[in-house]
Amino acid sequence: MDPAIFLDRDGTLVPDDANAGIPARVSLVDGVAPSLRRLRDAGFRLVVATNQGGVARGRFSESEVDAVHAKVSELVDQQTGLKRTIERFYYCPFHPKGIAPEYTREHPWRKPRPGMLLQAAQDMELELERSWLIGDSPRDVAAGRTAGLRTILVTKDRARIADADADYSSSTLAEAVEIILRHRDETTASVANARLTPLPRATTRRVRRERGSERLRRGLTELTEEIRALRLRRAESSAMRLAAMGLQLVAVLVAAVAFLNLAEVEHFARWAAAAAMIQLVTITMLLFDRQ
Repeated sequence: MDPAIFLDRDGTLVPDDANAGIPARVSLVDGVAPSLRRLRDAGFRLVVATNQGGVARGRFSESEVDAVHAKVSELVDQQTGLKRTIERFYYCPFHPKGIAPEYTREHPWRKPRPGMLLQAAQDMELELERSWLIGDSPRDVAAGRTAGLRTILVTKDRARIADADADYSSSTLAEAVEIILRHRDETTASVANARLTPLPRATTRRVRRERGSERLRRGLTELTEEIRALRLRRAESSAMRLAAMGLQLVAVLVAAVAFLNLAEVEHFARWAAAAAMIQLVTITMLLFDRQ
């Protein structure tokens, strides 16, 4: 399993302004591409995890979010000279104060919850114990901490630094990368020394207990998020979808009546036409429900 760097988007990779939802106006924060290149060269896989509540608020659509991510990926790859520098983009379009009914609710993926990070770790087989989160807000840090990541807050705002209580803070992404690489080098040296000097047996048992407790805590967190996700999926059967299911049953019954009248062409045609019309309405309702 590989270590990863989870990155917030707005305010970390791109400026946090009104242009964040317009693909043609997307630009990178100074120094982003070289910093990401250093992380990739160091063996980290890069993943973006971003709240995009603007979808719920009606400011832009999910397709526009995807277009922005495609533009960010293109700009980064152009400047790093790599392909798929950022391996994946995860985003949460939900917000409890939205205006679009299908997106107006809380969701396990919405930071400060760790849903996006845990999903990425599962999808990509990432090792969270050796991974980091870099973001510019306390909610980023909270999500990373809950997922068991080491966290770095990128900001110059002292109040935000105090509120977030991240493991580290830096004023730029480049400084955050220096912290990560320095910590990796120190860890590598410590591991090498530990191999030469075995720990006392009592200390070894204590370390194992601590690691076991940490794995148990992380497992319970993941289980809790999965239960929340299942509950959410069960709650997503809308009134329109239920109505469509009822119409589908009616369409089947009408079609059965049509086949019972095969001997009388005129009656068969009427019932068959009615069944086809009901089926068309059912399909239309399901398509609207998916949008």
